[in-house]
Amino acid sequence: MTESETNLSQEVLEKVRDPNNLALGITGSPSNTLEIIIDITEKTKTDRTLGQMVCVVVEEDKRNILVIGQIIEIETSNRWHEDPAFKGVIKRHGSLPHLSGAADNRVAKISVQACYDLGSSEPEGHTLGTSPSTGEKVQKMNNDIMSSLMKGNQGSLTYMGKVFGTNVDLPFWFKHFDKNDDINKEYGANDAYHIGVFGKTGSGKTVTAAMMLLGYAKNKHNLSTLVLDPQKQFYLDNNVLPQGVKFEEKIKEFGLNYEKYSLLEDVCLPGNLYELFAELLVSNGFIKKAFYPIYTEEKEEAAKLAILDYFVGRSNHPAFSLNNLINGKGSVTRQEILKEMLESFATVEEETVVKNKKEVTKMKYSTFVTNIYGTPATQERLVTRIKTALGRFASETEMIEKWEAALEIFSANKKTGGGKKIQVDEIVRKTVSENGNFIVLDLSPKDGGIENENLQALFVKLIEERIVEAGAKLYASGEKANCLIVMDEAHRFISKDSSDVRIKELTHEIIGSVRTTRKYGIGYMFITQTIESLDDEILRQMRIFAFGYGLTSGSESRKVGEIINNSASLQLYKSFIDPSSNHKYPFMFFGPISPLSFTGSPLFMEVYKDFSSFK
Repeated sequence: MTESETNLSQEVLEKVRDPNNLALGITGSPSNTLEIIIDITEKTKTDRTLGQMVCVVVEEDKRNILVIGQIIEIETSNRWHEDPAFKGVIKRHGSLPHLSGAADNRVAKISVQACYDLGSSEPEGHTLGTSPSTGEKVQKMNNDIMSSLMKGNQGSLTYMGKVFGTNVDLPFWFKHFDKNDDINKEYGANDAYHIGVFGKTGSGKTVTAAMMLLGYAKNKHNLSTLVLDPQKQFYLDNNVLPQGVKFEEKIKEFGLNYEKYSLLEDVCLPGNLYELFAELLVSNGFIKKAFYPIYTEEKEEAAKLAILDYFVGRSNHPAFSLNNLINGKGSVTRQEILKEMLESFATVEEETVVKNKKEVTKMKYSTFVTNIYGTPATQERLVTRIKTALGRFASETEMIEKWEAALEIFSANKKTGGGKKIQVDEIVRKTVSENGNFIVLDLSPKDGGIENENLQALFVKLIEERIVEAGAKLYASGEKANCLIVMDEAHRFISKDSSDVRIKELTHEIIGSVRTTRKYGIGYMFITQTIESLDDEILRQMRIFAFGYGLTSGSESRKVGEIINNSASLQLYKSFIDPSSNHKYPFMFFGPISPLSFTGSPLFMEVYKDFSSFK
């Protein structure tokens, strides 16, 4: 190649200074290295300006520096309209002849997002060291300039939308969490990123998150992803991508091994999770059915703890495990263990005690029963119910079905279709210790299974603990996990204000994880409708934010403002139109998400409606 063919900086400079490109304005005063004031020219005064990405070449140390930014604020002023002496004329005539409009001054503010040094053969990232001089021409960014600027990085870029209000394709990069892999041309960030995708229902956050995951999928030799899916949207591949495009097919096109599992049908949980089993019995109504009548949550909780005590006692036998309880065959069947438990609960012994100097015989109930009810009358009523159930055991079909449904998740074999279930630890291994896997785990409700967010939180906590444990082992051996854990509808599981004990426990667990797992190479992506639900510590640990439409209420707006710390950018974000009215999905990105986000200023974009534009 000749020097001219390899000098990308010169190519960029020529396209920026192309005389056929009409200048949007000129640099004005006052300006600094982060915000530049521009005076809009007469020829472009009626052009759309807000959100426009612009560029200007400034001189620094006798080198050409390309400054790129987005217009986040525009203001019109007319000194004659501001003069009190002319207010009466305006009031009577409606305008000032030859002054209204003609004497207007439009001033825009640019938020500087990236700078490139064009002094060498290829553009290099640069930090602006001086404020620009006034009078420099400011050009609209176009795809020709953008393509030339990004030519040296094309292998690491993803295009998932356009610059807000324009037709300019906006480059993103989704780097894996380790070092650069030059052999496979997969670029690393040397650190795990925690990511937040926020937006009200209908804001396009699922589509945006899915496109981001496709960007990360380009790192098939270095990264694996696990999606925890409480609403089954990713599992069913239902409107995850626009125009009916199938997310699974696109993931496979990048060469990843795509697997999806239903927690209740395809996954075998460890057989020593007796507390989780007891929670399932509460959730699916077994306790109310077996120990009728139980009227209060307090008594239901007491019954759950009694069942837990029973199984903890059984677990003292080393061969006992919930995994070993077979449905219909084997040494111990599910119905047999149910009978044995009910018989233990219903055990009654006669006990002689001295009362008023006389020996009195009274009934001594099992510890399980006395832990549920405190008075002899209620204890006797409970034992009578249990004995009745035992006496007509074969007829207690609803009770037995609920019992077996709760045990089914611990079975090593699938209930229908045959075949073995996958172990939780195997899912964790494929996520943490292998590269190139994309796994979707369905946590959605099902009759007899998960009925509430409390239990979903228990499942997430179980998986989360094992992922962190596996990541710590890799880290101790000098390796990195290099995996991304995606939590869809994260507000269901992480809430600092929740009254649910399980949600609080999981929130505490996640807070601990986000503090420590970055060094393990484990990143989290939280997809949620509200930023308020996430603890402040989680937000502090996040590096990348994507804000869709709708976070404009007082408290949420304050949270967004605290993160981006730019009042003009916040006002532009608040100007987003409800996507239901124009079918456009605007987002404000903040963090190291693009080669145009060096300074940390927000990027404003609209997600592609036509998925064929994604690349």
